[in-house]
Amino acid sequence: MTLIVSAALLPFGSGPALAALLGGTIASAGNLLAIALVFRRYQAAEPGSLATRMMGAELARLALVAAGFGLVFATVKDPAVFVLFGTFLAVHLVPVWWMHRVSAQAMKR
Repeated sequence: MTLIVSAALLPFGSGPALAALLGGTIASAGNLLAIALVFRRYQAAEPGSLATRMMGAELARLALVAAGFGLVFATVKDPAVFVLFGTFLAVHLVPVWWMHRVSAQAMKR
């Protein structure tokens, strides 16, 4: 999704395309970190441990995302803020929406 949005924004200039690429990359990196931290030693028999890892993973994701946006604002001159945050939100939320949509369709069968 990140690459498609970045490529679609290239006609509007390199600034919006770069902002889309950075926003999507930050969201993807946060998601990958959370997945790695939660499911590295997954055992269904230990729900308390899983819940603890989920909370820790969310805190780590928050720190990574904050550092990513901080790095972007420190190094990129005049980033396209709406594109940056819009792509971040899209990459972060579209998979959740899609899973909800698919599971709702499955429940109708």
